Amino acid sequence: MKIDFLQLYAEVGVCYEITDAVLNPLIENLNELNKTLPHYNKLFKTIDYDLIFTISATQEHKDLVYGPLASSKRKEVLFTIFIPYKTFNSFTQQMFYILDTIAEGIIFVFNKYKTDPSGVKKVFETLKTLIVKDPEKYQKWLKALED
Repeated sequence: MKIDFLQLYAEVGVCYEITDAVLNPLIENLNELNKTLPHYNKLFKTIDYDLIFTISATQEHKDLVYGPLASSKRKEVLFTIFIPYKTFNSFTQQMFYILDTIAEGIIFVFNKYKTDPSGVKKVFETLKTLIVKDPEKYQKWLKALED
């Protein structure tokens, strides 16, 4: 199973600046945990599928995690993690809040599907430590956004 992230902000003026400099190491380190969801291993008859978390922000009170939306044809399982929208004085504070909420969402999904979430918190704590050491590095996009 490969973990990936998408960002979708449906509410005007409600979004977070999560760069690929933050998401890339997060994806890489989560995938190194080699987790799978037994339910989808059986459904897809393989461990070669994508677990995709869409990150969204909301001003409404919503459940933390929505989903799943599964596609047998594409071998994808999608969940949406809704992060309650707040403004912050610093990039670091904002990233800590976002990363803590995403970690909570992933652990919720793993627990729901009887997958041991060990290692997930450590991945997020390691990334937060790196962001504190060099916030400017993680604020910049590694790859220019396409128009």
